[in-house]
Amino acid sequence: MRFRRGGPGARRTRARYVRRHAVALTAVVTVLLALTGVGLGAHFQVIHSTETLAGLQAPTDFLPQWQQVGSLAGTSPAGVVRLWSGTATAPTRLPVLSSTTRINTLTAGDQALVWVFNETVGIALSTEIELRFVLQYHFGTATTSVTATAYIETQRRALGAPLSFTVYWDSGQATGVTWVNQLEVSLVCPAVGTCP
Repeated sequence: MRFRRGGPGARRTRARYVRRHAVALTAVVTVLLALTGVGLGAHFQVIHSTETLAGLQAPTDFLPQWQQVGSLAGTSPAGVVRLWSGTATAPTRLPVLSSTTRINTLTAGDQALVWVFNETVGIALSTEIELRFVLQYHFGTATTSVTATAYIETQRRALGAPLSFTVYWDSGQATGVTWVNQLEVSLVCPAVGTCP
């Protein structure tokens, strides 16, 4: 049966055609956004399996009871004295209270990258976690890449409630730093003092 140009059958056929193309177009746009990074126009965006800082995506490995829940550009605060260990054989024992810590020397007011980690009830006791931080930034005409590794050990006793740890990395500059990219990966070590 043939439909006339303006009849009800032609409208249904046209509607199906438009619907199919709309679905296909939506799928293509979704894939393109996923490949190019949804947050290109945003300064900072966190998604569960990826994070975007200054427009570049970086994968992050999430552990069940130790999760990076955010990272952002910030300023080094005064009075943060606790330094996480950079030695696999001597990890820093996590306290039983939420706290602020650092992975390098801080100068109050310097531009810094800040990470927030949550440790939740059920985490394995006396377990070492290796945290690898890779950052890239511009200062003046130079582009600098930095890799820092920290080693922490979970508490000896089971947690009664979730804890939050805020971690700072100081750029050494008060102004003029443009963050390009950052990546943090957390790995569980086979035993305390023995990491990959």
